[in-house]
Amino acid sequence: MTIPLNSCLILGGTGGVGKYLVRDALASNSFTKVLTLGRRIVPTDDTYLNQQLLEQKTVDYDNIPGTFPSDLPQVVFCTLATTRAQAGSAEAFKKIDQQYVVDSARYIHEKAPKDPETGLSKVHFLYCSAQNANEKSSFLYPKTKGETERMLGEIGFERVSIFQPAFLKTVEPRDPHNTRMIEKVFGLFFPIMDLVAEKTLTAGVDRVAQAMRIVGAQEQAETIAMGVTPTKQETIAKTKTQFAVYTNPAIHDITNKYASKL
Repeated sequence: MTIPLNSCLILGGTGGVGKYLVRDALASNSFTKVLTLGRRIVPTDDTYLNQQLLEQKTVDYDNIPGTFPSDLPQVVFCTLATTRAQAGSAEAFKKIDQQYVVDSARYIHEKAPKDPETGLSKVHFLYCSAQNANEKSSFLYPKTKGETERMLGEIGFERVSIFQPAFLKTVEPRDPHNTRMIEKVFGLFFPIMDLVAEKTLTAGVDRVAQAMRIVGAQEQAETIAMGVTPTKQETIAKTKTQFAVYTNPAIHDITNKYASKL
């Protein structure tokens, strides 16, 4: 498989944010190829434009070296995630939500071309995390997300961009069996939350997907020139990776400013 330079990889394309990221990446004309890797193929229909650019491959996250291709894009979007309810246990949740993400990232780093001076892999890795991510938390979900963010920053990519949306608004109805109780409760109040403080409290899965695609399709200087700066930006001391975090207000700013320039 030959991968054009202006291409992207999407991990977790069948999830809430992931399926809209696939749709947006194809429609945007930002990439000449969109590759998805996952346990299942992303279902598409006539609303997915430019499907000739889409290539899909099923993989086994327990056997990444044996099922992942070795020639991979240098822009990588990861929306791979689950809930404890879906996974069935805390251990299974952590395996899917963290181990699969980090193992995939390490493989991509290993196979990617390296900068001869820094040794960093020439990859921009964009990860959909959560607003309350905190590796010091006592709670499983935010602790796992926070740990994953740190691990990604230490792998050795040139750029890592973290997106921390607040409560995600789905475009399609939620599966009640795979929804956390807190999401069910807050879902009842989404109309009020949107009216009062949408920029702080909620984000549509389609909006998060678009924000990730906009940042992924641009060089760092282009994103800043558009008038969007990360909520937090630093150089990881251990790896010299450029590490940026976009919180919920920044996600809204990205999509609003992008729309205003169309």
